Amino acid sequence: MKNLFSPSNRRGVAIVVAIFFSFCMLILFVSMIYRRSSTSSHNRLTIQERQAFFAARAAIQHFLVKAKFFPTELYDAVEFSQGKNPLCNFTEFDGDIAGKPAFEAMATRPDVYVRIRPERELDMHNKPKYFYLPLPNVNAFVQLGSFHNPDYRFLAPGLAADDPESRYIRPKTPDAALKPDKFLRYFVRDCTNMVIDGTRLQPPLEMVIDKKIKKITDWDVGTSEGYPYSMSYRVDQVKIQSIKGLRKYGEEAIEIVVEGQAKDFQGKLTSQVQKKTEKITRKGAL
Repeated sequence: MKNLFSPSNRRGVAIVVAIFFSFCMLILFVSMIYRRSSTSSHNRLTIQERQAFFAARAAIQHFLVKAKFFPTELYDAVEFSQGKNPLCNFTEFDGDIAGKPAFEAMATRPDVYVRIRPERELDMHNKPKYFYLPLPNVNAFVQLGSFHNPDYRFLAPGLAADDPESRYIRPKTPDAALKPDKFLRYFVRDCTNMVIDGTRLQPPLEMVIDKKIKKITDWDVGTSEGYPYSMSYRVDQVKIQSIKGLRKYGEEAIEIVVEGQAKDFQGKLTSQVQKKTEKITRKGAL
């Protein structure tokens, strides 16, 4: 009978065990290398996404700062884009105050109303100062400037809607040939650090990568002339939002759509789009 514990058999078992152990170590080593590469790639992607995120936030903050300093210009531009006269009051006043009627019909013009609560609105001659028209199907009134022509509330003749419910508050869509949104587009034009139509609108805000950077470790805060990556942003759109009940306060709602971009030393571009809804008034209550 062959001895299983002979020196030659022991050497064979040792070789098998060594090969198996080496194979396990190789698998572990390859797994660690792959995991490290995957983690590094994931971290780099996460960093780029955060850079693009903050670029988009910069666009929103830039827009809000300009809106804070120029609220009237923004409100007027928003009204122009809809075909509304920004000097007209589009507030919808509640018909009742504390359960009692806030308006009463005039004796000479029963289709026109005057305010009686919380107090009467009278001029220096003790005559009604403002006149109101009831809106159909809602207990609300709008202030009038003309008894016969609703077009005074809008920017061009023929914009008053045929629908009685919309006739004094929502105009028809203006003709695109009139470019009603040009003032709004001009307002957001410089809310960017990008080059637009070949023009550098905000040179001090441009964030350009140092051209000498070939890898991330090349950048040094003390010696590099540029940044470790490029960051750019812009306001893409300002949309009009319809929010129920907002018209009672004479406000407009807008949705700001912005885009932020970040480009690393390899030329990889990461972008992010963000949206924010804001209420605006002509006096600047943003």
